[in-house]
This record gives sequence, C-alpha cells and structure tokens, in this order.
Amino acid sequence: MPLKGFSPDVTQSEIGKLIGRELIVMEDGLSEVAFEMGETWLNMQGILHGGAFATMLDTACGVAIRSLLDLEKYRGHATLELKTSYLQAGRPGKYVAKGKVLRMGRSVAYSEASLFDAKGVMVSKASATFKLLPK
Repeated sequence: MPLKGFSPDVTQSEIGKLIGRELIVMEDGLSEVAFEMGETWLNMQGILHGGAFATMLDTACGVAIRSLLDLEKYRGHATLELKTSYLQAGRPGKYVAKGKVLRMGRSVAYSEASLFDAKGVMVSKASATFKLLPK
C-alpha cells in the first residue's frame, strides 16, 4: 500500500516482499514496519537467524530516514553501519519494528530502531548510520 506522498516504486522492493514487509508509518522521521517471518529464516538451532532481526531493524531505520529524504536532491541512501543488540530469541511469526531519525545531515544520517514480537516484547534494538546518495 503506497503511503501518502510516496509512489509505490519508492516504498516497494523485492526484499520487502521476501520478508513480508508492510509499511505502517513513514513520516516525520518515524517509521513503523510490520513483518511476517516464516520458517525460511530459521537457523540450525530452530530460532530466527540474527540476520533476520538485523534486516528488520535496518529496514525500520532506513524507512525512517527515507521519510525525511528530499527525493529531488537524493536518489536514496545506503547503510554504512548497523549495530544490532539481540535481547531474545525469535520464532516465526509477526514482528513490528519502530524506527526514528536522530540526526539528518546533508551526506550522512543516523537512526535507531526497536523490534517487537507479536506479544509486544522487545526482542532486539539497533542503531544505524546511512550515507545519503545525491542525484
């Protein structure tokens, strides 16, 4: 579903489809993104691979940045660094990541996000630095 002020080509991607991403909030430096993580993401211990958590958190951080990005000046952004803290193991199911921009510069932006399971328990946190890509 396209969000206000953003065309589908800005809010949709192949990886978004793979991780069952649904953009709920994408405005004013904030994001809320829902995910449906299936058994494809399980590691050998039968829990969600850490990369699944990192992907969801990176997405929420990036969506928050994108909500402030002037698409007349920038063609997008790229993750320079992602620090992820794992608080609890994950199982297949629904997740929600909430992100916010802490600093938006002309060439670099900084954001953070928290990831919650279907019961509302925070399972992971991250902070990220992004390079803003001029046109």
